[in-house]
Amino acid sequence: MASTEQLTIELPAELAGLVAALRNSVRSGAFASESEAVETLLRTWFGPEGTEEPDIETLRAIVAEGIADANAGRFVEAHEMFEELRVRYGAAIAKRPDD
Repeated sequence: MASTEQLTIELPAELAGLVAALRNSVRSGAFASESEAVETLLRTWFGPEGTEEPDIETLRAIVAEGIADANAGRFVEAHEMFEELRVRYGAAIAKRPDD
């Protein structure tokens, strides 16, 4: 079993509210606990080798592409995207080896 460490963090109220919203994902069964949900978010963000922040021009290009797609009508409704994310993260959790 992998070792764990308990952390106490301070967040701005709006981010704390988002973390509290993870409880809905726990209640729905997408995650076994809030800790597991946060762990999945961090592993997704950093990946196995960590992540490098893209430069500002790369970010601008990504945003411009998104705006162009939206202007051209290429987008999905939020509830559809959230469902896709639930399925995707649920599959990622199912593939995870037991710690």
